[in-house]
Amino acid sequence: MMAVRTAFQLFCDCWHLYRKYILRTANEGALEQFKKETEEIYARYKQEPMAKEMLMAVINEVERKEKV
Repeated sequence: MMAVRTAFQLFCDCWHLYRKYILRTANEGALEQFKKETEEIYARYKQEPMAKEMLMAVINEVERKEKV
């Protein structure tokens, strides 16, 4: 189980990732950078299940926005 302070930082990291990419137009460079940043956040939190779920929510929302 993740400490509360660590969970808070994870929420913040996911929020910043979401905020950075939700309004961008996807191109190859932006998608590669998004993937890289997502992997870095996941590694930072030692591949915790909560980190995976939160990052997947951000990924799914960014993908959903691109399909519209």
